This record gives sequence, structure tokens and C-alpha cells, in this order.
Amino acid sequence: MKCVSHEPSLDHYRRDNDYSLQLNRWVLKPIGAWPELPTNSLIRNMLKKLLRFTCHSLIAFTMVPSILYILFEEKDFRLKLKAVGPTSHFLMGSINYCSLLYQNERIRRSIEHMETDWRIAKREHDREVMLRNARIGRIIAGICALIMQGGVLCYNLARGMSPIIMTIGNETVAIGRLPCPSYNKIVDTRFSPVYEVVLVLQCLSTIIVNNTTIGACGLAAVFAMHACGQLNVVMFRLEELVDEKRDILQLRLANIIERHLRALR
Repeated sequence: MKCVSHEPSLDHYRRDNDYSLQLNRWVLKPIGAWPELPTNSLIRNMLKKLLRFTCHSLIAFTMVPSILYILFEEKDFRLKLKAVGPTSHFLMGSINYCSLLYQNERIRRSIEHMETDWRIAKREHDREVMLRNARIGRIIAGICALIMQGGVLCYNLARGMSPIIMTIGNETVAIGRLPCPSYNKIVDTRFSPVYEVVLVLQCLSTIIVNNTTIGACGLAAVFAMHACGQLNVVMFRLEELVDEKRDILQLRLANIIERHLRALR
């Protein structure tokens, strides 16, 4: 089984690596969690730190009042349990966000490892195998984004469009509901325009925690499918050994072992 070696152009490996990671970069860069090369630009570093501080603040703005609401304001046990769901979503999102930032350097090294794999894929067949697996990784990342953002957006819209009707004195008042309940002794969100401002800020913090989850799942999918592509290339090379001459067999085998070890790292 012979394979004709068609070498792709030198620029292909950058485009291919960018193609496999594009969706994850779109999701993680707006929240400051996309790993980048260290830079000496003071302004760039300050802006990145400011972006991360803003994201942390928005998550805390939603999560902390909700925890206080559960502990001190709401007396009905059933309503307390209902509030635990969205609050735990923000709590886990906060932990995931901190974890992504903490592991930023390891993620960057993994991305560089992927880029090296694309660069050493000289054969057109190897590149096609890797692109096929990269496409599957993109699809998985896209499905994660669609389900997470779509589902949570529908929940937020449903909460915002179903106010609570209350009678105060002789007046009937419609009080808006937030996606995540808030402790009204800090900020009274029952009336306009405070309600609208808090609703917008909660939606922004929802996007942040959703992007964190989407980015983590997307990176896991892309890295896993990239490893599958590398193992497929190794299997194809092993099949080629059957037709190789004995004098170059050892060289081919060494190359296969090296690629296999790279796939396992």
C-alpha cells in the first residue's frame, strides 16, 4: 500500500491549526481566557487584566446576592431549592473560569503542540486525516455552544417575560423576575429601572459563565479529536511498512514511534 507524498504549502499548517481552534478562540477571547504568547506591551497586559477583573466582578455581582437571598431573605424552603439551580450554575461557572485562567499556560503549550503536529504533517493524506478529525471537533464545540447559549437564553427570556403580579393596597403591580434571584436589601430589584439594569448585568454574567463551560468542553473535544487524528496517521504509517524495503524500515518505524509518542502527550 503506497502513498504518494504531496507536500502542502508552507502556510497550510497555520491555517489548519487556526481552523481547528477557531470556535474556541471566539468563545474564550472575549472573556480573557484565551492563552496567548507573553507580550512586553504594558497596555495589552493591563487591558487583559482589566477584562478578567470585569468578568470576575460580573459573576460575583450575580452569584453573591443570590447566595445571600437563599440564606437570609427567602423563607419558603421550596423557593430556596428553586433558587439553588441558577446559583449553582454561576458558582460552577466561577470555579471553571478560575480553573481556565490557572491552567492557561498548559493550554497554551497544548495549542503549540498541535501547531507543531500540523507543521510536520508533510503528506496531503496526513493533512486530510487531521482535517477530518478537526472538523468533528469543531462540530462538537459548535453543538456545545448552541445548547448552552440557546438553553440559558431561553430560560432568561422566559423569566424576564413572566413577571409576578402582586396587589399592593388598591394597586396591582407587576414585579419582574430575574434569571438569578437577588438579595433585595442590598439593591431593590423589584421596580424599574433598577430591575432592567440588574437584568442586563445578569445576562452579561450568564454569557461569561456559559462561554467558560463552552470553551472548556470545546477545547477538550478539539484536543481529543486531534489526538485521534494523530493515531490514525500512525495506523496508516504502520500499514505502509508492509511495502517498505528493509533498509529504510528502521527509519520509518522510528518516525512512527515518534508520532505515536507525540499523540500520547
